[in-house]
Amino acid sequence: MGNTQTFQKARLAVFRLTVWQLLLTLVLAIAAVLLVDNSFAWSLVTGGLIGVLAGFYQAQRMMRVDAGLHPEAFMQGLWVSEVVKIILTVALFIVAIRLLNVTMVPTIIGYAGTYIVYWAALGTRYPWFDTRIESDRDKNWPDA
Repeated sequence: MGNTQTFQKARLAVFRLTVWQLLLTLVLAIAAVLLVDNSFAWSLVTGGLIGVLAGFYQAQRMMRVDAGLHPEAFMQGLWVSEVVKIILTVALFIVAIRLLNVTMVPTIIGYAGTYIVYWAALGTRYPWFDTRIESDRDKNWPDA
């Protein structure tokens, strides 16, 4: 990411992705309250929050270092954040099952909903995250 502006766009994209995940979780929960019951909705929200918290942690951990300036440190952060995200996700599922008495199917649906947002963002190539930096070459030779 070697450009400060691009790095800031990446951080903003993380926050936008998180907001979209929370919105989808909320919409699914409202639908669950209307169509099923409150217990189903609570489990769904719990699963969604597990996905949001773990994903947001990973993104924040990765964004500590600018990949363009320090690629080795960025890769190290990527691997560490992925391992911690997995551990955090498992721990949060254990807490949800043991302490919150959630139902597994809606919890998994809520968790999977957060990944639907990731997939949609990847499928649309993050329209809110344009990393193109115009150079003089692009201006002078647009057909190249």
